[in-house]
Amino acid sequence: MKKFAIAMPIPRLGILTGLALIEFVRNALMLTILPNSALEAVALGPAGVGLAISAHYLFDNLLRTPSGLLIDHFGAPKTLTIGLLVASLGILLIATAQTAPLFVAGAALFGAGAAPLWPSVVGAVTANAVPNGKAVAMGKIYIAWLIGGGAGPVVVNLLYATSYPIIFTLLESLVLIAGFFMLLFHQQFPKPHTTNEASFVSARRYFGEIIVHLKDIRALFPIMFMQTFAMGLLIPVLSPYLRTVLQIGPQLQSVGIIIVGGVTAASLPMAGHLIDRLGFRPFLSGGFLFTALMLALFLIQREFLPALLCMAFVGVSYAAILPAWNTILDRAVDERKRGVMWGLFMTVEGLGTASGPLVSGQLWSQSGIQAPFILSVFVVGLMGVLYLFLRVPALAERKISPKT
Repeated sequence: MKKFAIAMPIPRLGILTGLALIEFVRNALMLTILPNSALEAVALGPAGVGLAISAHYLFDNLLRTPSGLLIDHFGAPKTLTIGLLVASLGILLIATAQTAPLFVAGAALFGAGAAPLWPSVVGAVTANAVPNGKAVAMGKIYIAWLIGGGAGPVVVNLLYATSYPIIFTLLESLVLIAGFFMLLFHQQFPKPHTTNEASFVSARRYFGEIIVHLKDIRALFPIMFMQTFAMGLLIPVLSPYLRTVLQIGPQLQSVGIIIVGGVTAASLPMAGHLIDRLGFRPFLSGGFLFTALMLALFLIQREFLPALLCMAFVGVSYAAILPAWNTILDRAVDERKRGVMWGLFMTVEGLGTASGPLVSGQLWSQSGIQAPFILSVFVVGLMGVLYLFLRVPALAERKISPKT
């Protein structure tokens, strides 16, 4: 049993706790408050909800590459401090918004402030991982993400009957606590990049090396986009679908989130160890194909328990997919440019996540609430088939060393 332990040093645990708190706030807003409350408060409509959620993910992910540059040159603690202050302003704007444009603007501002979070955390955790332990390290990150992201909608659903000021005070407080953890354990983050060269020459060489490196791994980018697009399609419709089609109320939804999140989190450590030992391909292809099957079966369910079982199996599949895919990406990272490379990868992935809700909202309005699920099944299934027959670039087979 020792080989599946997930113990870690307290400073690294503190960094992951900060990540969990921000994901708590993000999912509370994006999965519960905006899809449900915004529909009633300012009559956003399905397309408007999709636009607000897409604006959040668009700003979050478009700014991850610039955030990575700032992280590499000024350090993660400074960049994160500024970002989380901006995020707190976005939450305040959502809390006080009386019109649809202000809701959208608040969601976008929160996304912009959260942009440095993932490049900072992934760079810190994977930089300290042993070479054959990358999947395990990524698994720990996703456990923190699941715990925080799963708890957010659950707690907000439980507090739904209370006043909005209480809910938003909680969310603002958690953002500030996350910032405190990031500053307290600042030594966990890689040191900023420094150079003695003239700034223009240094910048020219820096960006030149990045461009050359990106050309070597360009085949990865369409894959990054499509697999996050497929999941982004479900963000605006999952909670309303559970409420209107399956007649599942907020409390029972919370139970489902806890169970599915718990199953996924429990599967991650073992999946990480198996991926490090056996390689990524069977976990990616099998995971996507099984996810497509379970989503298709979910659509024909009309009772809580069968639907819950389908989503639990989706969680198990993603426990294999996420560390496998991110192990590939970590092997593609130039060690001297961890911030900007992870930021760029996450920007491309985030464009898929941001595009998904936008397309989903339009499909929901024009073709019904099941349409986004059907498109997601098709895209996820296609990814599984592609991983069966397409060769992922050679970087997946070997460690890429920084160019000198």
